[in-house]
Amino acid sequence: MRAGGLRELKKTQTRQLIADTAASLFRAQGYDEVTVDEIAAAAQVSKKTVFNHFPTKEDLVFYRADEREAMSLAAVRERPPGVSILDSFRQLCSAQARLIPGIRRDLARPRGFYDLVNGNPSLQRKMYEVNAHLMSTLAEALASEAGAEADDPIPSIVASTLIGAQRTLYRRLRERVASGDDDETIESAHQRDVRRVFDRLRDGLGDYPPQ
Repeated sequence: MRAGGLRELKKTQTRQLIADTAASLFRAQGYDEVTVDEIAAAAQVSKKTVFNHFPTKEDLVFYRADEREAMSLAAVRERPPGVSILDSFRQLCSAQARLIPGIRRDLARPRGFYDLVNGNPSLQRKMYEVNAHLMSTLAEALASEAGAEADDPIPSIVASTLIGAQRTLYRRLRERVASGDDDETIESAHQRDVRRVFDRLRDGLGDYPPQ
């Protein structure tokens, strides 16, 4: 492996170590009770290194936000020829069923992700910022592909609709996992929801942007 590749691997490993360490401390003690100094000490890195990877303490909770944004953008930019954006997002939402085991683990832990966010105003604001940035970035990608004018509201409306569908379907999936149903029942209900939502959206969004 080249030196550049080794450096990138080291950065990725360090970032993951810091994120995992922070998550463990937040679950054990609570978000407000843990300082960045304590996270750095537990991860055996400097405080500066923590901030090099995560500019704010809130970013430590939302460390998967970039991954989520990349997946949503890939549904637009990297979809196969002939596949509509609506169908690409439908596939993305259908694949949420693979998250059932991880959701079970999160719900079984004290102070899981949503427990942390719902109990903290600064994290709620951060979640709003993350979602707003995702919708803005997706709208830009849609506008670029559609060749839309700068003042065209349609890309933003389509982006908000798609992200809203994605978030709502995921929330319902978590609620079903929390209800205690078995995985097969949960997945069947989730796929039914996905079909209903995207069949309803097809009349309005099916050919946007025109190919």
